[in-house]
Amino acid sequence: MDHSTVVPEQPPLQDIDLLQRLTRYFDELDLRLRQGQGWVIFNASGSRAGRINRFLLDHVQTASTPFSHYFLPWRDFALTAYLIQNELHGNLSDSVDGSSAIPGDEYRIAASVSRQTLARMATSDLLVLSGLTPRHGHEIRYLEDTIERRHRFRLATILITPDQPHELAIEVAHASGEVDAWTRLSGRLFETSLVAM
Repeated sequence: MDHSTVVPEQPPLQDIDLLQRLTRYFDELDLRLRQGQGWVIFNASGSRAGRINRFLLDHVQTASTPFSHYFLPWRDFALTAYLIQNELHGNLSDSVDGSSAIPGDEYRIAASVSRQTLARMATSDLLVLSGLTPRHGHEIRYLEDTIERRHRFRLATILITPDQPHELAIEVAHASGEVDAWTRLSGRLFETSLVAM
């Protein structure tokens, strides 16, 4: 027997099950999108997060159903949240009145990028937000606003987090300073999302 043959490492059973469930989701994508049905995927860090992200990227690009999608890493979401909630003060116009600490050209660029990100998050049929690890109140406020807006228009969202549910609940409460922030957010998410751990 040749012992030099290396057998490729198989993903854990938990991941095989999740990828099969996600395959069924994409097989019925048109229906899932019309229902605004998404996912909340917990405990996705390291190689597991990589497998899930690669799977999703491949499937959103090769789906037979025409739809719009936006794949956004958490760090980009957090930066947009910071700009909109703290630096741009909700004013995303191109005018600069001189009161901003950001120089005019930088302000216009930040406003333009934030507007584009906001528009894509608000209108894409499917938003994939990967690596959810909230650390600041502005991130939670922006996440709640985003989820609420997408729920109102029945737009599907897939959230991927490295945390377990109880860990994410603690992070959300700590970041927001509100004990019930996770209850509000998870309540809205779980109305229209499948869950995987």
